[in-house]
Amino acid sequence: MAKKQQPPLFYSQKLTVAFLKTQKKREYLVEKLQRRLEIAEKEAEKAEDPSVKAEWTRIIGFLTQTLNGLLKAYDAVRFNEDLQQLKRLVEMAKEEHERLSQWQAELEARERALAIKEEELNRKLEALSKQQPR
Repeated sequence: MAKKQQPPLFYSQKLTVAFLKTQKKREYLVEKLQRRLEIAEKEAEKAEDPSVKAEWTRIIGFLTQTLNGLLKAYDAVRFNEDLQQLKRLVEMAKEEHERLSQWQAELEARERALAIKEEELNRKLEALSKQQPR
Protein backbone atom coordinates (compact mmCIF):
# COMPACT_ATOMS: atom_id res chain seq x y z
CA MET A 1 0.00 0.00 0.00
CA ALA A 2 1.47 3.35 -1.06
CA LYS A 3 1.89 5.93 1.67
CA LYS A 4 0.38 9.37 1.24
CA GLN A 5 2.95 12.03 0.62
CA GLN A 6 3.20 14.34 3.62
CA PRO A 7 3.14 18.10 3.08
CA PRO A 8 6.42 19.84 3.86
CA LEU A 9 6.95 20.44 7.57
CA PHE A 10 7.22 24.20 7.05
CA TYR A 11 3.81 24.23 5.35
CA SER A 12 2.27 22.27 8.24
CA GLN A 13 3.79 24.66 10.77
CA LYS A 14 2.38 27.67 8.90
CA LEU A 15 -1.07 26.10 8.88
CA THR A 16 -0.84 25.25 12.58
CA VAL A 17 0.17 28.80 13.49
CA ALA A 18 -2.65 30.24 11.38
CA PHE A 19 -5.09 27.79 12.92
CA LEU A 20 -4.02 28.66 16.48
CA LYS A 21 -4.34 32.38 15.75
CA THR A 22 -7.84 31.81 14.38
CA GLN A 23 -8.85 29.80 17.43
CA LYS A 24 -7.47 32.44 19.81
CA LYS A 25 -9.30 35.15 17.89
CA ARG A 26 -12.50 33.08 18.02
CA GLU A 27 -12.14 32.61 21.78
CA TYR A 28 -11.57 36.34 22.23
CA LEU A 29 -14.67 37.15 20.16
CA VAL A 30 -16.79 34.68 22.13
CA GLU A 31 -15.74 36.28 25.42
CA LYS A 32 -16.42 39.76 24.04
CA LEU A 33 -19.84 38.76 22.70
CA GLN A 34 -20.75 37.14 26.02
CA ARG A 35 -19.93 40.37 27.86
CA ARG A 36 -22.00 42.38 25.36
CA LEU A 37 -24.86 39.91 25.72
CA GLU A 38 -24.83 40.30 29.50
CA ILE A 39 -24.94 44.09 29.12
CA ALA A 40 -27.81 43.88 26.60
CA GLU A 41 -29.79 41.57 28.91
CA LYS A 42 -29.37 43.97 31.86
CA GLU A 43 -30.40 46.93 29.71
CA ALA A 44 -33.46 45.05 28.43
CA GLU A 45 -34.51 44.26 32.00
CA LYS A 46 -34.10 47.92 33.04
CA ALA A 47 -35.94 49.35 30.03
CA GLU A 48 -39.46 50.53 30.77
CA ASP A 49 -40.31 51.83 27.32
CA PRO A 50 -41.58 48.91 25.17
CA SER A 51 -39.81 50.18 22.04
CA VAL A 52 -36.47 50.40 23.90
CA LYS A 53 -37.06 46.94 25.39
CA ALA A 54 -37.85 45.61 21.88
CA GLU A 55 -34.64 47.13 20.52
CA TRP A 56 -32.56 45.51 23.28
CA THR A 57 -34.34 42.20 22.66
CA ARG A 58 -33.47 42.48 18.95
CA ILE A 59 -29.83 43.13 19.88
CA ILE A 60 -29.88 40.13 22.26
CA GLY A 61 -31.18 37.94 19.42
CA PHE A 62 -28.48 39.18 17.06
CA LEU A 63 -25.72 38.66 19.65
CA THR A 64 -27.05 35.18 20.47
CA GLN A 65 -27.11 34.15 16.80
CA THR A 66 -23.58 35.46 16.28
CA LEU A 67 -22.33 33.75 19.42
CA ASN A 68 -24.02 30.50 18.37
CA GLY A 69 -22.32 30.65 14.97
CA LEU A 70 -18.90 31.18 16.54
CA LEU A 71 -19.42 28.34 19.01
CA LYS A 72 -20.54 25.99 16.23
CA ALA A 73 -17.40 26.82 14.26
CA TYR A 74 -15.31 26.25 17.38
CA ASP A 75 -17.05 22.91 17.99
CA ALA A 76 -16.50 21.90 14.36
CA VAL A 77 -12.81 22.67 14.69
CA ARG A 78 -12.59 20.67 17.92
CA PHE A 79 -14.42 17.80 16.22
CA ASN A 80 -11.94 17.87 13.34
CA GLU A 81 -9.02 17.94 15.78
CA ASP A 82 -10.45 14.97 17.63
CA LEU A 83 -11.09 13.16 14.36
CA GLN A 84 -7.49 13.73 13.24
CA GLN A 85 -6.23 12.45 16.60
CA LEU A 86 -8.45 9.39 16.26
CA LYS A 87 -7.12 8.75 12.75
CA ARG A 88 -3.54 8.96 14.09
CA LEU A 89 -4.42 6.51 16.87
CA VAL A 90 -6.03 4.09 14.41
CA GLU A 91 -2.94 4.30 12.18
CA MET A 92 -0.68 3.64 15.17
CA ALA A 93 -2.86 0.68 16.18
CA LYS A 94 -2.64 -0.73 12.64
CA GLU A 95 1.13 -0.38 12.67
CA GLU A 96 1.34 -2.02 16.09
CA HIS A 97 -0.96 -4.84 14.93
CA GLU A 98 1.26 -5.41 11.89
CA ARG A 99 4.37 -5.47 14.07
CA LEU A 100 2.77 -7.90 16.52
CA SER A 101 1.57 -10.11 13.67
CA GLN A 102 5.13 -10.30 12.35
CA TRP A 103 6.42 -11.20 15.81
CA GLN A 104 3.75 -13.85 16.16
CA ALA A 105 4.68 -15.34 12.80
CA GLU A 106 8.35 -15.39 13.82
CA LEU A 107 7.53 -17.01 17.16
CA GLU A 108 5.38 -19.66 15.50
CA ALA A 109 8.19 -20.42 13.04
CA ARG A 110 10.68 -20.72 15.91
CA GLU A 111 8.28 -22.97 17.84
CA ARG A 112 7.94 -25.24 14.80
CA ALA A 113 11.72 -25.35 14.38
CA LEU A 114 12.15 -26.15 18.09
CA ALA A 115 9.51 -28.87 17.91
CA ILE A 116 11.32 -30.44 14.97
CA LYS A 117 14.67 -30.29 16.84
CA GLU A 118 13.02 -31.72 19.96
CA GLU A 119 11.64 -34.65 17.95
CA GLU A 120 15.04 -35.17 16.38
CA LEU A 121 16.77 -35.11 19.79
CA ASN A 122 14.20 -37.54 21.21
CA ARG A 123 14.85 -39.94 18.33
CA LYS A 124 18.60 -39.68 18.87
CA LEU A 125 18.20 -40.23 22.63
CA GLU A 126 16.00 -43.25 21.99
CA ALA A 127 18.53 -44.62 19.53
CA LEU A 128 21.36 -44.05 22.03
CA SER A 129 19.42 -45.73 24.82
CA LYS A 130 18.90 -48.77 22.59
CA GLN A 131 22.64 -48.93 21.79
CA GLN A 132 23.69 -48.83 25.46
CA PRO A 133 24.37 -52.25 26.95
CA ARG A 134 22.25 -53.03 29.95
